[in-house]
Amino acid sequence: MGLRRIIKNRFGKHTDAKKEIINVYHTSHNRHVLISYIVYPFQSANQFTHQNYITAHIAAECFSALGYNVDVVDYMDQNLVIDYGKYSVIFGLGYNFEQSFYHPDRSIPRIHFVTGAHEDLHNKMSLASMEDFYQLSGLWLANEANVMKNICYYSNFSADLDIIFAHGLVLNDYRARVKNPVCSLNNNVLNAFEGFKPKSKEGRTSNFLFLSGAKLITKGLFILLEVARLRQDLNFYIVVQQMDESFERYYQDLLLQEGTNVRLYKNIRMDSEEMKGIVEACTYCVAPSYIDGLPGGTIEPMAGGLIPIVSKYCGLPAERFIFEMEGLSPEVLNETINQVLALDDDTYMEYSNAVKEYTRANFSGDHMKKELMSILTSELSGVLNYRK
Repeated sequence: MGLRRIIKNRFGKHTDAKKEIINVYHTSHNRHVLISYIVYPFQSANQFTHQNYITAHIAAECFSALGYNVDVVDYMDQNLVIDYGKYSVIFGLGYNFEQSFYHPDRSIPRIHFVTGAHEDLHNKMSLASMEDFYQLSGLWLANEANVMKNICYYSNFSADLDIIFAHGLVLNDYRARVKNPVCSLNNNVLNAFEGFKPKSKEGRTSNFLFLSGAKLITKGLFILLEVARLRQDLNFYIVVQQMDESFERYYQDLLLQEGTNVRLYKNIRMDSEEMKGIVEACTYCVAPSYIDGLPGGTIEPMAGGLIPIVSKYCGLPAERFIFEMEGLSPEVLNETINQVLALDDDTYMEYSNAVKEYTRANFSGDHMKKELMSILTSELSGVLNYRK
């Protein structure tokens, strides 16, 4: 497979966000909205490492267009003093969204922004990933499981409206747990690969891409690496932000030796030449995740024409060109890989072109903004009337 390459971060991370309430547009409307989410998108340039940079701006732009002065706070900053009674709407997630429920004015609508699954399902599946990896390896790496330590109970069960990045099992599970309206919203992509030329029959390879951030056990990377050990006829490109040293050593036969069928890249920008070369080299993307919400690491390469293999816990919709695993194991992933490899060239081209067009049409920033505006316009008035 050639020399294994680990790409260090050449661009640097965004600076630590300031602990403050940010008034985004300095407008003078009669109404105010508080957004409890990430704040670095309003303080630094786009580093093209995560699609939530665009998501943050879309949320702020929608509320501004609806006539709200927009204040943004870091969702986990516990040092802020926030006058929740100032706001006509409170939107978001995390500690500062949860704290809003302790304000006595319950007539203020709370819109819970859910970027994954319901916390109960999320933690159940995160624990399952830890236990499965422990049974396999004998390693207990609790920090590599995406367990939420701080449960936001009011947010999960007392919000007036939930907007969730999910379809399928993840969406249905959430709706079954809460009494309030739940609206599905598509995630957005950075569109770093939208301009790529379509895949071709001649360029079809046996190369598979795993693209993700942190918490790699819950993301199911060990399932993929177990398959990589068995399938020396296939090539696997692993692109992650970072990797636990114990996990890396456990798979040193694949990750720390030259000439294997696995190439590991760490912390590279989605708009970099390295990343573009990886997407061009790969034909399929894989997300054997134990829990997710329309993961950007899957949707982003779909925009480049890569056919996805996903678990049902990723929250993707049912489409003929999205291959959903029946379970979470190396055996099931291997079977699903065989399904996509068995596609004839004409069907492969049909699916690759379809997934590219589908992602472009349904997961662009413009589409997400239009959908979020529609949800807020149609649902917010009902919530306001209900709370009067």
